[in-house]
Amino acid sequence: MYGAKVVLNDVSDMYTKAHLDQTPLEAHLWTKEESAPYPPLLRLTHAAMFAAGEWTGIGFYGLTLALAAFFVGGSAWYFLQTRWYLFPLLYLNFSYLADRFVYVQDGSYLVMLACVLAALLLARRRRRGAELLMAFATAIKLLPLSYARYIPRMPPRVAWKYAAILIAGLILPFFIWAHYGYIYEFANERKGNDWLDVAGALLLVAPVTLVLWYVEARREYSAEERIGSSLVPFALLASLLANSGRHLLIALLVPDRRAGRNIAAAAGLALHALLPGVVRLGAMTYVMTAVLCIVLAYELQQIGWPAVRDDVRHPARTVRLLIAGRAGEIDGETV
Repeated sequence: MYGAKVVLNDVSDMYTKAHLDQTPLEAHLWTKEESAPYPPLLRLTHAAMFAAGEWTGIGFYGLTLALAAFFVGGSAWYFLQTRWYLFPLLYLNFSYLADRFVYVQDGSYLVMLACVLAALLLARRRRRGAELLMAFATAIKLLPLSYARYIPRMPPRVAWKYAAILIAGLILPFFIWAHYGYIYEFANERKGNDWLDVAGALLLVAPVTLVLWYVEARREYSAEERIGSSLVPFALLASLLANSGRHLLIALLVPDRRAGRNIAAAAGLALHALLPGVVRLGAMTYVMTAVLCIVLAYELQQIGWPAVRDDVRHPARTVRLLIAGRAGEIDGETV
């Protein structure tokens, strides 16, 4: 809320936070540096939510809670259209999600999840606009960053718009707002990671990501299936570096028509609830990653091991497949 008030007070002070003092309670809970270290699109969205909440009387908390209701309700509708049993599998284990979405309120993640779910529903109905919503979601929170690899598959006009949103949301702010770059330095310093931590995380993330992309291409994931899977690589990296399963769990909550990602989330939540002293938030990352690896191994088996070995022996052809996708694909659909 302090971050939102800073923007409403002086938008040019968004990252310096020099023109608005904190209340004693705000200063007790968070330093200015710790308050809302987010990209500008999210900061502007939160400011609009704060202003709308004050005007309507439901407050910033009320609008954030509405985003949580939209995500859970929209997910329930999607699961009813695909695999209904995944919804109770995820949400009957409500204690952790109630804590994150209602008590703590992951306000930044809820804005991103609302964008991702809206994109998923558009893709489900074969409507255009899902790609641009994913661009906005990436500019809000970096989790869907790997969706950018689909740019070569997009129609040129959509690809240019997608790239423009990312440039405007993540790169141009370096030239507009003083001290904008601190949000990236702050995240790294707060986690206390050195180059060995980063290298170790990448050693796990890189092969999982490559196999995931390969499975997407060979199993011919649809446009809606690629939306959810695009959150996994960066979310896994963030979870490993932060030693917290929260980031990966958020990504795996996005409804999955193939079920695998949601089963991984449910497994992590269940073990954390049953064995909280053993499966802590950091361990949840490895539990969910192990389940994801089992899911990917099953997908590779469905492709056929002879076909997989043949693709490994022809890396140039396989790389072209990962970049361009299937022949005859336009805007996520085969013609």
